[in-house]
Formats: sequence, structure tokens, C-alpha cells
Amino acid sequence: MSVADGRGVAYYLGSVVGRAHARQLDGDLRRSWQAEMHTRRSRTIDAPSWLWRAVVDLVGVHERAYLERCRRYALAHDKAGASDPG
Repeated sequence: MSVADGRGVAYYLGSVVGRAHARQLDGDLRRSWQAEMHTRRSRTIDAPSWLWRAVVDLVGVHERAYLERCRRYALAHDKAGASDPG
């Protein structure tokens, strides 16, 4: 994975987690939390190895679930097409 790809993945996953946390806060707490996150933002990729492994595992779980969904869709589509005589 390139550095640019790694940053893109980190940004995406961070934004997913950030939105989930933000939804749990009222307006004042949300603004305070967002300000704190902006002041602590790192410009380097210095994630601890445990965090990197957890992110890779999460991406793997997501990919497996997505591919399973695609498989089920294809099977259902195949069955629907096979029963169509025309």
C-alpha cells in the first residue's frame, strides 16, 4: 500500500469513527471534542502497531462482508434469471 493510499484509508476510517462519536454528543460537547481533535492532529503516520493491526482486521471484515453480499446478490439474480422462460 502506498503512503497516499494509507493516508486515504486512515482518513476514511477516522472520519467514520469520528462521525459515530460525534453523534453521541450534544452540540457543545461535539464542538469541544472537534476542537480537541483538530489541535491534536498528527501530520505523520506514527500509529501504534496494535492500532494498525486492528484497522487491517476491520478492513478485512468489511471486505468479507461486502463480498458475501455480492455473492448472495449474484445467486439470487441467477435464480431469478433461470426461472424466467423468456
